[in-house]
Amino acid sequence: MYGAGKIGRGFIGKVFADSGYDVCFLDIVRELVDDINARGRYTVRFVTNRTREQSVVAPVRALYSLTEQAVEEIADCDIMATAVGVNQLPNIAPIIARAVVMRMERSGRPLDVILCENQIGAGELMRGWIYAYLTDQQRLWADAHLGLIGASIGRMVPPQDPEWLKEDKLLIQTEPHDELPVDRDAFRGVIPDLVGLIPYSPFEFYIKRKLFISNGGHALIAYMGYEKGYDYIWQAVEDAEIFEAARASMMTSAAALVAKFGEGVRANVEDNASDMLERFRNRALNDTVARVGADPARKLRRNDRIVGAALFAMEQGVDPSPIVKGIVAALKFDRAEDATAPDIQRLLRKEGIGAVIKTYMGLSEAEPLYDMIKSVWAEDGR
Repeated sequence: MYGAGKIGRGFIGKVFADSGYDVCFLDIVRELVDDINARGRYTVRFVTNRTREQSVVAPVRALYSLTEQAVEEIADCDIMATAVGVNQLPNIAPIIARAVVMRMERSGRPLDVILCENQIGAGELMRGWIYAYLTDQQRLWADAHLGLIGASIGRMVPPQDPEWLKEDKLLIQTEPHDELPVDRDAFRGVIPDLVGLIPYSPFEFYIKRKLFISNGGHALIAYMGYEKGYDYIWQAVEDAEIFEAARASMMTSAAALVAKFGEGVRANVEDNASDMLERFRNRALNDTVARVGADPARKLRRNDRIVGAALFAMEQGVDPSPIVKGIVAALKFDRAEDATAPDIQRLLRKEGIGAVIKTYMGLSEAEPLYDMIKSVWAEDGR
């Protein structure tokens, strides 16, 4: 398991352990590696508004990831996953590439890597980064034997409260959701029998469901919640106006998914939207609007959760108006401590809404969504 953070320990590491595997974490934080090795186990606490349960994950061990021993572990493992954040994938590509070569020379067994990163096309991106370190012959082998499998991570694991960590610094507190949809077509070896695994084809459906319904709805709640002065996601979703706006946006994305993939997915997407709205009410997670709304420059990209959802809806002939409310709300996220919100606000003040739409959303004046956003922004009194 490359990455021993929230998702690595709080979800996938536990999935591997519950499925009967010995788990080795690779991580760059030496203190975390030492703590895992000192115990050989850690605790995951599952919380809802009504329940609180704990589970011990064992046996586990860890290695500092920038070592030859880490390369050896990857070369010999049965199944692998990453949860390091998409921006870190290029940094771990050289290690995986060395392991691929070692595996090719030693056993020739396929290597399947489940990419637990919140990124459309993560497999294609990662293959390019790894192939930069391979020869033509090694790339041919990897084409047939290296599986880079996209995954849709639905479990919400917010930043861990320092008060929780006082009692146990390895504790991970999370919600109990345990589905792990993955790209069936990307495997090169036998698909493993993992707890909660849902191999699915075409995987585009699950990626878009996660990004547009779950992530898109979550973002809208955060941005509208921020505007109304709420601190926590659960407070925002309890607000009737915000709840209805989120539900309308998520159901719009659901309708677009039905238009794209057929009536057979209607129950799936509509149930998912309802389930997510209920899960957003989880007070025990202490998830904040500041965290969920963080980095609006990334969340407003044309291929991301809200602008991407609106464009997808329009492609399917579905009115994106409920989603546009989320886009406009994001433009009011002026949190001074945020990494990118102040930049958006400066451009708004200096050059106006049109410049922001072009710069951050990648929309041209010729695209209908451009005018829709400008119109709603103007109607909102800005």
